[in-house]
Parts: sequence; structure tokens; C-alpha cells
Amino acid sequence: GDLGDLDESGYLTITGRKKDLLITAGGKNVSPGPLEDRLRSHPLVSQAVVVGDGRPFIGALLTVDPQEFRKWKSAHGKSSDATVADLRDDEELRGDLQDAVDDANTTVSHAESIKRFVVLDRDLTEAGGELTATLKIKRRVVTERFADDIASLYRRG
Repeated sequence: GDLGDLDESGYLTITGRKKDLLITAGGKNVSPGPLEDRLRSHPLVSQAVVVGDGRPFIGALLTVDPQEFRKWKSAHGKSSDATVADLRDDEELRGDLQDAVDDANTTVSHAESIKRFVVLDRDLTEAGGELTATLKIKRRVVTERFADDIASLYRRG
């Protein structure tokens, strides 16, 4: 069930799981794992869930790391008691998260790149049922629970 790439030297790099494959409305197969891993490597991103199965393009749900968010608010002159929910549409926060998306997009083709993202108002947790005990994303649970956020990615406007 693993997906991989062979380089010119014959070395295999595992890039994801076949069962996690998204197929866009245009028929493009996209493995979300490498994009999600790259997004999570950004200090401000806690969790990332790439979506787009049966949709016209790839999108992402992002959560903000609580410790980094505190530092970010201080560095950007935001109220210390502002929550992610308060600032999820803040231009500066979205700009910094767009940098993470742009970086992740450098690893894939244009057709596989993330076109839009939404900032969730809270982090994904094991206690909340969105993560396994080994902190892997429960994709089905997340897509059901955040269906409205996902739908918002595909609305015109």
C-alpha cells in the first residue's frame, strides 16, 4: 500500500500511502502525505490536512501551533488574549501561513499544489478524536467534522 519514487540511481523514496491517495475532479492523483509533512515542518503549523478528493483542486486545513502562536502574536502586535478563532482571517497570519503553503507547493506539480487553505479555530487532538494514539490524522473523522470548512474552500468569492 505504499507509494514511492525511484531516482536515477535506483533508490526508492517512500512518498505516501496508496489508501491516502486523493483523486481530484480532473483525475489527478495526489498523495497528501508529503504536502502535509512539509506544511507541518513550518513552525507556525501544528497540523495540516490536505483535501480535494473529487474536488476541482487541492486545498488544506491548517491548525496553528499554540506555543508559536503566542510568539507570533507578540511579534506582530496582536492582543495576547486573542485566540486562533479571533485571528483566523487576519491578513498577517494568513500571509505567514501562505508562506508555508508556498514552500510545500515547491515539492509538487502545479496540478497537485494547494490552491486555498482554511485556518481551523482549534488544533486537532487525540482527545478530540481527530488523531490516533501515534498522532496520525484520522482523515475520515477530520473531513466529516470540518465539512463546512472544507466546503468553504470551494465556494466562489
